Amino acid sequence: MPYRAVLFDLDGTLIDTATDMLLTLRQLADEHQQPHNINIDDYRGFITHGSAALIESIFGQPAQVERDRLQRRYLDLYQQNLNRNTHLFTGMDKLLNHLNQSDIPWGIVTNKPAWLARPIVSHLPELTESRVLICADEVGHSKPRPEPINKALKVMQMLAEETLYLGDAESDVLAAQAAGTESAVALWGYLHKKDQPEKWQAHHTFNSPRELLALFQGQQKP
Repeated sequence: MPYRAVLFDLDGTLIDTATDMLLTLRQLADEHQQPHNINIDDYRGFITHGSAALIESIFGQPAQVERDRLQRRYLDLYQQNLNRNTHLFTGMDKLLNHLNQSDIPWGIVTNKPAWLARPIVSHLPELTESRVLICADEVGHSKPRPEPINKALKVMQMLAEETLYLGDAESDVLAAQAAGTESAVALWGYLHKKDQPEKWQAHHTFNSPRELLALFQGQQKP
């Protein structure tokens, strides 16, 4: 069955936020005189697991009160760094343009808090055609729970079985499976060295947005 709609994860799938997020992590470490050697190659795999994982990558596992304080400070600093270097992954603009021209609706479902996600999405003109932006904190549940995807489907008035969900984490695949959509892994995203996407039982894996574009172009051939 051809896909009639697409839902995307945000960080590590549609957009590359790694530089801004790791710049913020360096600032936090420096504030606390914490030694570090933060670089994109070694740390990008932590990004998909959120700010808590980034904090632990530098500070280990402090007491919960201290961890919460560090996480709040990290997010405050990150808000100041939004959109400094954030951009779409190469080829994503062509994919989104094809979906728009083909009248295939698409939307965004992210675990990123709305107060951070919405300014980023509104800043990037290529994302203005998104039919929906669902943030986990506004739903009350995060992926791998299916509620964020379910809400997106309801808003877009699309059937789960006709929709593809694309993300770069196992939680994305699990959420898609629970919601009844088909699932795909963005291998260009923030996968950790220990991740094994071949075992996630996704319907598709893509090495680049170009490969996903080819899939949708193939749907239109007689």
